[in-house]
Amino acid sequence: MSERETPLSPNPSSGGASLEPSPTIDPANLPPMPATPIPPRKSSSDEDAGVNEANEKLANASLLEDLPLTPIPPPDFNLLPGDDSLKKQETSVKQPVAAFSFNFDKADDSEDDAIVVEDVSDDDEDEDDVDDEEEEGVPQDIMSMFPPKVVRRVNKLKELHSQREEIMNEYLVERAALEKKFAVLCKPLFEQRLDVIEGKLDEEIEKNAETDAEQEEEEEEDEDEVKGIPQFWVCAMGHMEAVAELITQSDVDCLEHLRNVTCDDDDDGCGFTISFHFGPNPYFTNTVLTKKYQIPNLLLEDEPILKNVEGCTIDWKAGTSLTYREVTKKQRSKSGRKAGQIRTITKRERTDSFFHFFTPPKMPSMETMDEEEADAIEDAFDHDYDVAQAFRSHIIPKAVLWFTGEVRCC
Repeated sequence: MSERETPLSPNPSSGGASLEPSPTIDPANLPPMPATPIPPRKSSSDEDAGVNEANEKLANASLLEDLPLTPIPPPDFNLLPGDDSLKKQETSVKQPVAAFSFNFDKADDSEDDAIVVEDVSDDDEDEDDVDDEEEEGVPQDIMSMFPPKVVRRVNKLKELHSQREEIMNEYLVERAALEKKFAVLCKPLFEQRLDVIEGKLDEEIEKNAETDAEQEEEEEEDEDEVKGIPQFWVCAMGHMEAVAELITQSDVDCLEHLRNVTCDDDDDGCGFTISFHFGPNPYFTNTVLTKKYQIPNLLLEDEPILKNVEGCTIDWKAGTSLTYREVTKKQRSKSGRKAGQIRTITKRERTDSFFHFFTPPKMPSMETMDEEEADAIEDAFDHDYDVAQAFRSHIIPKAVLWFTGEVRCC
């Protein structure tokens, strides 16, 4: 039967096999059919391409309003046969949507609770701070919290502490005396050290030395006679990192004339002076450069608080300053009567040098400094004092070990 032929149906009234045409159906009255993608056929490549194109157009079309979409209700697990516990277990497994339900009232309550807890913790910290202030500032109030028996016991501890302080004061006095005593004993040794460095004991040392014939021949062949120990102090300083980082090559040439470095503690134990002794040199006329520090007590183990720092003025010879240099620049006047004329300007520029050590940092007014400037000034004073202690406690007493490099530290 062709697509245009009208289908025939039997006529029940005739009782025979006569057939009558069925009523014609209008396609416009048919209900809309759901859009179903046409599966591609594998008969030929051309047909497959056409079907795939149709499927793509159908997928991109916005037919959601025309499609008969009906929500599918979730299954009722209470109708499952068997044990009730099994039903509940199935429900908990089959319905994970409940895990994503949001109860905003509960969330708000928990947030409020968290805030209350945080406030309580802050209050506790504030109370602890108040207690600490009471312990440090008003000890009498703390003592009033204890019964009289405990107060008497605490007073006994204070008596013991006072006795201990008296003993420690005696210790500091005796230690200061010992420091002076042994400083006097060591002074002749440091003087002999200076004689060896400067070559004053060369002949005496050679007389006492045991040399073989080969070594004597080698020494006779040496044309240049070396006196003492050249560059002793500059080599010793170069092995101390805190000091070496301040020394430039120009400083080395000047420090070759350094004869000795000494340190003298004040009689009251509240400071010390470091002295650098120089021989004749082409840089300055000073024979001694000094740096003086004043602190509460040299014998205390606590970190010292600098009370005052004093340097000295270096009398540089003309054109030999290692701390500043004169720079000559030519400038052209841009305005005024001398516009277009060239003038020569000489400025002083700061240069890196160890000899800035003798010019201590300046302390500006605290009212004019901000926090960063105050920190920078504090760091400068700390580093300056570290360099001084490097000389006082390390380089001066153990100079030969620093010269040979047997000891090193920052």
